[in-house]
Amino acid sequence: MRRLWHKIFKFWQRYEHHIGVGAIATGFAFDFFLAKRPDSVVDNILLLTYLFVAGALIIILNLRQARRKDAGAEPLFLLLILQFCFGGLASNLLVLYGHSGTLAGSALFLGLLLALVFGNEYLRNRYSLLRFNVAVYYFLLLTYCIIAVPTFIFHSVGTLEFIGSGVVSLCAIAAYLSLLYITVLRKTARGLYDVSILIVTIFCLFSGLYFLDIIPPVPLSLKNIGVYHTVLKQSGGGYFATYEDPSWYVFWRDTSATYTVASPGGATASCFSSVFAPAGLSTAVYHRWEELDPTTGAWQTMAQISFPITGGRDAGYEGYSIKTVVPGQWRCDVETASGALIGRVTFDVVTGTPTLSQTTL
Repeated sequence: MRRLWHKIFKFWQRYEHHIGVGAIATGFAFDFFLAKRPDSVVDNILLLTYLFVAGALIIILNLRQARRKDAGAEPLFLLLILQFCFGGLASNLLVLYGHSGTLAGSALFLGLLLALVFGNEYLRNRYSLLRFNVAVYYFLLLTYCIIAVPTFIFHSVGTLEFIGSGVVSLCAIAAYLSLLYITVLRKTARGLYDVSILIVTIFCLFSGLYFLDIIPPVPLSLKNIGVYHTVLKQSGGGYFATYEDPSWYVFWRDTSATYTVASPGGATASCFSSVFAPAGLSTAVYHRWEELDPTTGAWQTMAQISFPITGGRDAGYEGYSIKTVVPGQWRCDVETASGALIGRVTFDVVTGTPTLSQTTL
């Protein structure tokens, strides 16, 4: 048995970085297919379990490292579980943020994964690794609170809800730092100060990204969006619509990026969107119609139309707005009341004879 453990330890020493990255990737892949809805009880129990286990392991690992006599005795299993939890959290939250219809949420968590790999590969000093792990832990805690607090406490989204989510995250991490100080950092007040500065920095940076509308307005997410020639509500439910097909290789669009009108004077266009919101959440969304000014290169708001949505439907809450468009570059943004972007469709209006297809939405 001792000989087998010795071989395992030698294998770990040789491939430590690759194994750590593999644990992150495994956790990421595991949760990528499990994450579904921000109001799913199963998903939230899993996320809270990851947060609890990861927080406990950060403390346990640092206590073991501070007390061990054998510098080579690595708690291999505990390290792998911590990496797995980080990967699982990042993956689950990536799915929920990525459904916003923008690239910002996805880019945020892909960047986090790169940071995890970097920290796992290069950080060696115990306190450097501790600060890094706590910073990653708070980032994941904050992003979770921004989804969970509006979903389960406020049942609405907006600036006040975001601030409330931040306060909850800060209270939770303050309690965790108190426990961390008692168990790990009581001999070095400098360590607690360094970790606290990192927490405040992450909170300020994330808040700045939110108020710059870079962070998507979770837990709202765009299910689909397109620009149609006609949209008619059917008596039996659903909508009958006519549209121009996108090119076969443009698989990510429901409708063509070209909108053809018969007259240079323009014609009406319908922007149809479906926005998912968790059960019990009610809010207003806006369709902002904008035209590109070719002289200044700036987008000009031509109309802003609002309608309320109610959460709970898997396919999202459907709605549409109508605007007269003329030849040029146009876009229709789906926004919250505070102007946060949920999704967008951009299209060019040209003159000609359109070839229309039919569908039921």
